[in-house]
Amino acid sequence: MSDNWQTPPWLLDILFPDGKASYFDPIPANPEGLRDFDGRSSWPTDRPVFLNPPYSDPAPWLKRAAAHHGPVVCLVKHDPSTEWWQRYAPLFRVVAIGQRLRFIGPGEGVANFPSALWFKGWPPRW
Repeated sequence: MSDNWQTPPWLLDILFPDGKASYFDPIPANPEGLRDFDGRSSWPTDRPVFLNPPYSDPAPWLKRAAAHHGPVVCLVKHDPSTEWWQRYAPLFRVVAIGQRLRFIGPGEGVANFPSALWFKGWPPRW
C-alpha cells in the first residue's frame, strides 16, 4: 500500500460533520508535507486535528499527536504487534474500524489490512 492514499471523505464527514478540523493526509508523506497546516510549527488548538500519518512510519506523527494539547484523531493501521502501537496506543482511546477502508489516491483501492481510529481529547470541548 502506498503512503499517498487519502482518507475516504465519508469517514471525515462522520468525524467532522461541521467541517471544522485541520487535516493532514499524507501527500507527500512526511512531516514537511502537511496539507492544511504547517506541522513544523505548533498545531492548531482552536479546532480538532485529524491525522492520517504515513502507514510506513507513523511513530513520529503519533509521538507529536500524543504531545499535542488539543483534540486529535489519528487514522492508523490496526497492528497491535508493532512497537509504535504498543508505545502510543495507551495514550489514546482506540476504536477499531469494522471494515477495510477504501482509500483515495493513485492506484486507489481497498486496504489489505484493518484500520483503527485513535482519539485524544475527544470530543472537543470549547
